[in-house]
Amino acid sequence: MKQTRTGLIRPLRWLGVITTVGMFCVLVMGATVTNTKSEQGCGHSWPLCHGKFVPQFATSVFIEWSHRAVVGLITPLILLLAAGALYFYRGRLEIRILAPVMIVFLFLQAGLGAWAVMYPQMTAILALHFGVSLVSFASVLLTAVFILEAGREQTIRDRPVPPLFKWAVWGLAVYSYVVVYAGAYVRHSNADDACRTWPLCRGSVTPSLSSHVGVNTLHRLVAFFLVLGIAAIVAWSYRLRRERPDIFRASLLVCGAVLLQALTGAIVVLSHVDLFSALAHAAGAGLVFGSLCYLCMHVLPQSQPERSPRTSLLVTQPSGAGR
Repeated sequence: MKQTRTGLIRPLRWLGVITTVGMFCVLVMGATVTNTKSEQGCGHSWPLCHGKFVPQFATSVFIEWSHRAVVGLITPLILLLAAGALYFYRGRLEIRILAPVMIVFLFLQAGLGAWAVMYPQMTAILALHFGVSLVSFASVLLTAVFILEAGREQTIRDRPVPPLFKWAVWGLAVYSYVVVYAGAYVRHSNADDACRTWPLCRGSVTPSLSSHVGVNTLHRLVAFFLVLGIAAIVAWSYRLRRERPDIFRASLLVCGAVLLQALTGAIVVLSHVDLFSALAHAAGAGLVFGSLCYLCMHVLPQSQPERSPRTSLLVTQPSGAGR
């Protein structure tokens, strides 16, 4: 029975890894559409491009069409991953939450994309599309990580952490979403090149907060507080490292991601919004939010599996059982 389970779980693990990589590509490709201003590459036609399955290609058409094509390819993988996770781990609360979130945000992301193509949208709504994509990516990532870690010893997650630390981690994750939304708003409002110096805007501690300069400055300010918050979490988790080394490792991962994000943000400014630096900055946003969500999962104790015909396969018998 255990060998059968292992044989069935292994393809699901690979599916989780492939789907996570695919969703990360979707995230970056969506940023490519925005940064190359290819949103109308297919006109107001959706899901077809200019009314055709394979249109005549120009640069903007190809960028928008390829983004849609990859979304079309990744959609069945997400549905299959959700179904497989629910089949094998339906007794775990994490999966009962993550699987529906994957599906809901997948179709919400597609719906917002279609809405933006067919009808002109305000900047605030366009920025929300990236935020929805981020949640979609994070839910796939956490599902894949859960499946990869499910076969290992997870009792370490049951070791208590200070309640205030839990609230700080979850609050920081929510706050990071606000920071990412602010960054997406900067891009969609064409304010990303309003401040051509870094870290100060136009070399001033108190630049004018009107128009695009104000939008850009506000994003830098909230991002700065995010870096400070993550630094505090790393210092706090260092004190917990003996009892909870998993949390300390996860906090270091978050720290590395946010430093990379800050570096790419500086390069965006100094290169005057070079395409590749802008894409790296968008990718960094996904890594920061995803790693914070992973830390959020680890500050919570693992849910106890419910006993059912399928979840019973996941319970390892004692070595002396059945003798």
